[in-house]
Amino acid sequence: MTIRLTRAAAIAAALTIPAALHSQRARPVDARATVPARSGVPTAAIENSARIWYTELQQIQGRLQFAHNRVMQDGQVRGQQEAFMRDVKAAMLRVDPGLDALAARVEGMQAQAESAQQRGDRPQLQRLNTDLIAIQQRFLRAQQQVMRQPALSRRAQQLEETLHTRMLQVEPETDRLLARGKLLQARLIQVQQQVIAQARAQAGSRAN
Repeated sequence: MTIRLTRAAAIAAALTIPAALHSQRARPVDARATVPARSGVPTAAIENSARIWYTELQQIQGRLQFAHNRVMQDGQVRGQQEAFMRDVKAAMLRVDPGLDALAARVEGMQAQAESAQQRGDRPQLQRLNTDLIAIQQRFLRAQQQVMRQPALSRRAQQLEETLHTRMLQVEPETDRLLARGKLLQARLIQVQQQVIAQARAQAGSRAN
């Protein structure tokens, strides 16, 4: 995936979850109330589970990326994917010309998030997290719109089938890893949404 637009979307997706979790670790030990406890589960347990889920998700992504990289050593498959991604990028920019500038901004936000984490700047991490969610949604809207185009939809299906078949040859547990990764992402997004909602509520209380 060499296209900056696609890489920026991936960075946005990757940054939002750790940024939310980093904000948890930056809080004092005696003020751990960022994630509301649900169903009688203590907040600390939820936070610990989220970190465990994120670590497992990173491991899954690593295994899948390794398999994908192995498949991409085939020049024919690599060429097919790169041509498809170029066409998707062009179509997305026709739908939303501002995405290219937004992609450059996201790459800069990655460095900002790392710097804020090193400083322990929780408000900055929360602001970046909120901005990145909006960026994710904008990329997703454009992507969904272009993927409704019949020609791109057919090519996407063909490419997906090719990649799936080849990845199974390299990593036989690809399907299980994908399913587990999807479940973990859903859980982490739920925690992330709670973090943001709580932060906004606290900001509103201070403003009043």
